[in-house]
Amino acid sequence: MGDSASMMLQLMADQSDVVNFVFDLSKGQFQYVNAAFEMITDRKNTELLKDPKAFFKIIHKEDLKELKDKLKFLPKKKTKSILNFRIIRPDKSERWIVVKVFPLIKGNKVQQIAGTAEDDTKRKTGMLSMEKITAWKDATLEVMTHDLRGPIGIVQMLATVISKKMPANTEIQELTTMIKEISRRNLDLIQALLSREMLDTAKIAISKERSDVVHEIRQAMDIYIKSQKNLEKHISYTHSHDQIHAEIDSLKFMQIINNLVSNALKFTPQNGKILVDLKKQDKTFLITVTDDGIGIPKKLHPVLFKKHTKAGRQGLDGEKSVGLGMWIVKSLTEGHGGKVWFESKVKKGTVFYVEIPLENRET
Repeated sequence: MGDSASMMLQLMADQSDVVNFVFDLSKGQFQYVNAAFEMITDRKNTELLKDPKAFFKIIHKEDLKELKDKLKFLPKKKTKSILNFRIIRPDKSERWIVVKVFPLIKGNKVQQIAGTAEDDTKRKTGMLSMEKITAWKDATLEVMTHDLRGPIGIVQMLATVISKKMPANTEIQELTTMIKEISRRNLDLIQALLSREMLDTAKIAISKERSDVVHEIRQAMDIYIKSQKNLEKHISYTHSHDQIHAEIDSLKFMQIINNLVSNALKFTPQNGKILVDLKKQDKTFLITVTDDGIGIPKKLHPVLFKKHTKAGRQGLDGEKSVGLGMWIVKSLTEGHGGKVWFESKVKKGTVFYVEIPLENRET
């Protein structure tokens, strides 16, 4: 590239609202950082040019170790990388930053690293709000379905009793038949709504971002735990660490949790126990969903994760199944580069395991 072109690019970068930078690996110094750095961090770009380590002083303490670990591998990577982390400004406010890093290769070796950095706070905050709403919606639908199914079922049963007691009354027979049909349609409508929600979520492409898995599961579990009394189950959530960061699609990940908890609710009797546990491992995190319900017959084990499978069974409270829940769990887990399996004994209960990498293997 000629000098005039280089000057033109620098002139554009100088006026850009996006942070542009170039880091020389051999010298361990920033060669260029534009003025947009000050707009995002409220610190002078000259601080970085003088002392590259000043960069680490503005990183949120919860993100620092992981970011340093990722930066160690950048000199070896010859493809684009994307980094997500938080910074703390002088006024103590927190900002989410997304950095796109591009290796500059010479002689088959990465000589410099160039990139851009943007304030991602508005989008990230919007995503977190959406995740909270989605978690509330999915769990509320499940709890609502449970709460409605009981009364509607009772209405059906009472209509049947009245019909049997007054077989000669034509008007009563017509009315009770109408009540039973309306009740059946409402139960089918509730089931169709849940099935459509699951399918809609499964169709959307997976987009991973760094998230706190402990927090994500807590959001999904909160409404279940608060609804224990109505659900007539004992539900709990435990985790090995206060925070476990991983690269996941939060909305899809919540669907995995909701489907597994929903399945446990269907096949666990009154006063039964459901435990969701999260453990951080070396390169993965492991979720277990344990219940002391009726278990899964051995003949259904080979087909449990298949779509529209015969493994779909009616729940203990009469819940219908279209055989999608476990197929979606498997599809979304594998979309995260993970795996899912289970152990079950009839009349003893079931344990589902979901293991997902902490980092995106593609970046």
